[in-house]
Amino acid sequence: MTASSALPVPGTVNFRDLGGYPVPGGHTRTGVIYRSDALHNLGEAGRAALTERGIHSIIDLRDEPERAAMPDDVEGLGLRDLHHAVFEGSVDAAATPGLGLGDLYRAILFRHTDVVRAVLTELAEPATTPAIIHCTAGKDRTGVLSALVLLTVGVDREDVLDDYAATQANLAGAWAEHMTEMARSQGIEVTPQLLGIMTESPRDVLASVLVDLYALPGGLEGYLDSAGVGPEIRDRLRALLVEQD
Repeated sequence: MTASSALPVPGTVNFRDLGGYPVPGGHTRTGVIYRSDALHNLGEAGRAALTERGIHSIIDLRDEPERAAMPDDVEGLGLRDLHHAVFEGSVDAAATPGLGLGDLYRAILFRHTDVVRAVLTELAEPATTPAIIHCTAGKDRTGVLSALVLLTVGVDREDVLDDYAATQANLAGAWAEHMTEMARSQGIEVTPQLLGIMTESPRDVLASVLVDLYALPGGLEGYLDSAGVGPEIRDRLRALLVEQD
């Protein structure tokens, strides 16, 4: 099983571990930070899988209507609910004519730095982990934040893009069909543009967005500094997530 492979957590299709990626002098630890699609269908078996992994916290990037429609099925597990909505009205934003995935990703990175700062700061705290980052598909909001985490601790950009692109195969089939039906039931026209936004994770799209990020003064570190994720936070995150060989 590769680092980007989905893990067998009942009720999910895109539950993955950010561990196992090479970094200079080591690799990212497994069992520290997970990324996932929504957790509303876990059931007893899915909840048991989270317990087995020792999960302490869930970082939920969805807006309130999404959370109300599909609440995380984690009652009784005593998990910390760390909620940071990236967009308010996420479905409406995705359905905006002419809006593409690259536009959404740039908005996350360059307009919602408050969420970037909050999520990376929380993940750098030992009390938060093991943690799950998730949204609805575990693709866009989760994908961008997961990419930032991996880049921050030294994972190669090509490996980060591979991790992002792996989502598309996990969402194909029943998950995509279910989400399409849900959108239509809410009176939303499922155009080819919207279907792509809901189900696809094209490697070249995130690659283009990261080119813009690295072109900023100071590159990645300059961006993180401007977002309020300073050297101390970055060092704590590396200490938690990186294991030296």
